[in-house]
Amino acid sequence: MLIFALLSLLVIAAIVAWSLKSGKRKNNKVADDSRIYAAHTQSRPLEPLEHSTGHAFGLLLKAARGDRSVVEKWIMAEQHQNIPPISRDGAIEQLAKRLQASRR
Repeated sequence: MLIFALLSLLVIAAIVAWSLKSGKRKNNKVADDSRIYAAHTQSRPLEPLEHSTGHAFGLLLKAARGDRSVVEKWIMAEQHQNIPPISRDGAIEQLAKRLQASRR
């Protein structure tokens, strides 16, 4: 009976030690994830609303929550809605103006 009690206490102690150790690993993972990934490859950060096609495209991209395919659909629809069709840059600027006006 004494051997059974000692083995039970040993198993319980091992479970408690394992749970404490695994809890510490989770805290370390959170700290590791907060680091910047591949910082040595980044030469400079992008401006928040400046992207490869300008401020107006950045506003549209922000409104689309980063989905470039949605922005491209908006641009194509705006281009072909006008007769004669307007340029890509003109469509982007019109969409950005309309977006800013709707937010006011």
